[in-house]
Amino acid sequence: MAETTGEAQVVVCGGGIVGCATAYFLALKGVKPVVVERNEVACAASGHACGFLARGWGSGPTEALHHQGFDLHARLAKDLGLKSFRRLPTLSVGNHKRTKGGEQKDFHWVDKAGSELMDSDTAHVNPAEITKRLMDAAIELGASLKIGAIDGVKRSDDRITGLSIGGEVLPCSHVVFAMGPWSVLLERWLPGMKVPMEGILSTSLLFRMPAAVEPPCALFCDEDKFGCHLEVNPRNDNTVYVCGCGGSRYLVNDEIASLPPEDVRPDPARATAATRSLLTKTSVTGEAEPESYACIRPCPPDGRPMMGKILENGYLACGHNCWGILWGPITGQIMAEIVTGGSSSVPLAAFDPERFVPRATKRGRHMQSAPVGEQW
Repeated sequence: MAETTGEAQVVVCGGGIVGCATAYFLALKGVKPVVVERNEVACAASGHACGFLARGWGSGPTEALHHQGFDLHARLAKDLGLKSFRRLPTLSVGNHKRTKGGEQKDFHWVDKAGSELMDSDTAHVNPAEITKRLMDAAIELGASLKIGAIDGVKRSDDRITGLSIGGEVLPCSHVVFAMGPWSVLLERWLPGMKVPMEGILSTSLLFRMPAAVEPPCALFCDEDKFGCHLEVNPRNDNTVYVCGCGGSRYLVNDEIASLPPEDVRPDPARATAATRSLLTKTSVTGEAEPESYACIRPCPPDGRPMMGKILENGYLACGHNCWGILWGPITGQIMAEIVTGGSSSVPLAAFDPERFVPRATKRGRHMQSAPVGEQW
């Protein structure tokens, strides 16, 4: 039998960038949340993602997330004293010298394929640094971190009363579920809840160089004969991060739920292909051997994140696809607002988690102008 311990608290489930940002902004409001994390802070995508930031790449409902998210990153870089955040332009890179706009004189290291300016209003941050710093800052303000695996949710009617963690129940006044792709576990813990997700498991590379690549720019490369569509981001810690290695695995809900974060591993074949592909774009990494990593991007069916209320005192924030790092801090700020009774700075109707829950229909003799039979 699980034993209930302690007083009810605001609990944030997940130690990724969304969960840590939520804890940070709650703490700024005087709330002292508990962050429950299975392994360690930034152990999954928030530690191994790219960290590319683009202000103007949103459309429709996500446009506000891009604009406000980008501006918030710049502010947090100052507030948190981040070393990795910097603005840099982005180039579009072809597969041969004759494609795109030719060799970039300003970026001499993009020397093996034609390129042209794609966007000058972009930036980069190391995801692990900002995620861990958000958690540290939250703790400095009174939040706490609890390492443990959640194995169930206790509820009474439409209210969550506690989380079962290793034989104990942590009482909750409010709960924010921000577990990235593993938010699909809510379908097991809360019968009737729908968290449809496609998990895209992708390989990435990290090259450790003797010096930082200067001048910096991000590269978005066309798909090539290696099956790659590389994204290249030089970091100011003397590393070069590469993703877009191709050959990703697509996981359904049950596969995600059954795959622990520590078992998410890269595909050696894709690491080899991406290394070869990179050498056709630039000579910057030379003969350096990369480290390889992997993470899962959480993708809802309509490509929009799930952000909002799911029960009387329960909230969901997940499904951020490839923009988890850009949208993570603004999502945390939004969740802190609505948990404490405020209003979101971004319209949330398009991100309502309940959009995937089947609506009960009222039976009638007609459906609009069409007569219907007993099946209706």
